[in-house]
Amino acid sequence: MFSPVEGINFRYFLHTHSHLAFLGWVFNALFAAMIFAYLPHKAKNYRLLFWLLQLAVLGMMFTFPWQGYAAASIAFSTAHIFLSYWFAGKFLFDTKSKKLSSSPLSLMFMRWALFFMVLSSIGPFALGAIMAKGLAGTDLYQLAIYFYLHFQYDGWFTFAVFGLFFWLLERHKVAFSIKSGHRFLWLMAIACLPAYTLSTLWTHPPVGIYAVGFVAVAMQIMAVAYLFHMIRNRKRQLKQILLPWTTRLLTFAVGAFLVKITLQTASAFPAIADLAYNIRNFTIGYLHIVFLGFISVFLIGWFHQTGLFIIHSKTMRSGIVLFLSGFVLSELYIFLQPLYFMVGFGLIPYSHQVLFAISLLMPAGIGMFLFRAVRITVSGTRRHSLKIVPSFQSHQKKTFEVEKSGSQQEA
Repeated sequence: MFSPVEGINFRYFLHTHSHLAFLGWVFNALFAAMIFAYLPHKAKNYRLLFWLLQLAVLGMMFTFPWQGYAAASIAFSTAHIFLSYWFAGKFLFDTKSKKLSSSPLSLMFMRWALFFMVLSSIGPFALGAIMAKGLAGTDLYQLAIYFYLHFQYDGWFTFAVFGLFFWLLERHKVAFSIKSGHRFLWLMAIACLPAYTLSTLWTHPPVGIYAVGFVAVAMQIMAVAYLFHMIRNRKRQLKQILLPWTTRLLTFAVGAFLVKITLQTASAFPAIADLAYNIRNFTIGYLHIVFLGFISVFLIGWFHQTGLFIIHSKTMRSGIVLFLSGFVLSELYIFLQPLYFMVGFGLIPYSHQVLFAISLLMPAGIGMFLFRAVRITVSGTRRHSLKIVPSFQSHQKKTFEVEKSGSQQEA
C-alpha cells in the first residue's frame, strides 16, 4: 500500500498535483473573487475566458499523469499562461477608469498581483529553453522553477489575498491609515523582487546576493509592522463587521502568514538556506504553509464573509475543523521527521504510514464541506451569485443570525 506502484511515475502525479493546486484551485478562486469584488456588472464578459481556462486545467489534469512534461501537457499549460495574460489585460482595462492615484488600496494590490503573475511566467518559458538544451536537472533548471514559484506565492497569490482583505475593509468602510496602508503595499512590492534571491542561496552566490536577501526580509518585516499597526487599532471594528467563522479563519491565515515571514527571514542565513534546500521536507512544509494555511484558509473565510458560500451547518463546520486539524498535524509531522533524523534518532517508525493517515484528514474535511455545500445548491435552499453585491449588507445580517443560532443549538 505504501510502496511505489509499478508502472506509475510518481513525478508525473507530482506535476499534476502542483498544477491543479495552483491553477485549478487558487487561480480560479482569485479569478472569481476579483470579478465578484470589482466587476460584478461585467461578469458575463468573463464567462468565455473562464471556461477556456477550465479546459486548459482539465487538459493538464489528464495529460500530466500519463506524460509528465510532454507535448500535450506543455501545450495546455502554455495555453493557460496566455489565457492568464488575457485575464490580466482585460481586468486592468475594465478597471482603468479608476486612476491609480485615486484607486482604492485594494485595487492597487490587485494590479501588483497581476504584474507578478505575468512576471512569474518567465519561469515556465525559461524551462522550455533549458530543457531543449539538455540542461534539465541542472542548477539553472531549478532556479527557473523557483523563479516561477516565488513570484506566484510571494507575488500573485499574496498580493491578491491582501487586495481582497483591504477590499473587505473598504467595503465595510473601516477607517484605517491610508499612509500606513500604502507603506505596507510599497514595502511588500519592492521587497518581492529581491526576495527571489532567498530562493537562490543554495547555489552559494557572491556575498552581495546574501546582502540583497537580508534587505528584502528586512523590508518585509517593516511591512508587516505597518500592517499590524493598522489592524491593532481596528480590532473592535473588525470584530463587529466580520462573521464569527470569518474571524476564526482569517486569524488562522494571519498566523500562517507570520510563520511564512519567519521562515523566509530564517532562510536569509546561509546555513538555514542550505538546510532547506537539502532537506525536501522543509521546502514541502513551507509551501504547504503558504498555500494551505495562508492562502486557502483566507479564501475560504473571504468567500464565507461575502456570501459566495456560507459555513452554516454543523457538517460544514466539522469539515473545516477536520481540514485544519489535518493541515496542522501534517505540518508538524513533516517538520518533525527531519529534525528527528538530525538529532540521531533516524526515521520515525512507520513514518510514511502515519503521514498518509494524518493527510487523509484534509480531503475528508474538504469532502464533508463540499458534500453539504452541494446538497444546499441542489436543493435550492440557498443560492449565491455575482448578483449578490447589492444585498451584501443584508446577507451579513442574516448570516450573523444563522451562525448565532447554530452556535446556540450546538451548545
